[in-house]
Amino acid sequence: MACVFAVLVVLSCLSINVASAHRMHVVHTLSELEIEAYFGGGAPVRDAEVTVYDKAGNLYLEGETDEEGKFRFPPKIGMDEYKVVVNATHMPGHRGETTINLGHDVAEASGTGAEMPLYTNIIAGFGYLIGIAGFAMAYMYRKQKKRYEKE
Repeated sequence: MACVFAVLVVLSCLSINVASAHRMHVVHTLSELEIEAYFGGGAPVRDAEVTVYDKAGNLYLEGETDEEGKFRFPPKIGMDEYKVVVNATHMPGHRGETTINLGHDVAEASGTGAEMPLYTNIIAGFGYLIGIAGFAMAYMYRKQKKRYEKE
């Protein structure tokens, strides 16, 4: 009897369809773009002039970075590429620019302001440490080999 009940429970569980009581829709909006300007040591570029151009090189808008070195602006419908120029007026000669391409969802850095991502630097650091350890092991091996050859 218990076996028949267990088989009925298993069969009823297998025959249950996924219920769709409410239909779910997922939408997204792109309300603003945010850029962040910072110096090589990580210090934010405060109160810098920001100029945004469209794909054709026409001025879209101007503004200033905030205390965190960030600048936000709303994207214009139909524009998929922006050129952003940041000029640190309080430190002459410090200028950076980047091209933002929304069509490919990639921010491509142009100019000398591009930096490697943090994880790349970490992996490179481990590589250097492994290389140094390898040289140290080779040195110790040669030293031990010379010692045993003398004996």
